[in-house]
Amino acid sequence: MEPIAVTVRGERRWVLIHRCTNCGRLRLNRTAGDDNVLLLMQLAALPLSMPPVPYAAVAPGAAAS
Repeated sequence: MEPIAVTVRGERRWVLIHRCTNCGRLRLNRTAGDDNVLLLMQLAALPLSMPPVPYAAVAPGAAAS
């Protein structure tokens, strides 16, 4: 299982989304108090640094990175 994303459930409860490296199944796992907050933030910011849609195709004239 590898962590692929973070989501929020309820009020301030972070949940990790894991994908099985063998079958691709997705599973949710609550974060724990001893989880590395910096790694969680890095995982949460990943969609911002690697968007699934090319911005140039969505907004012509937008600056490409």
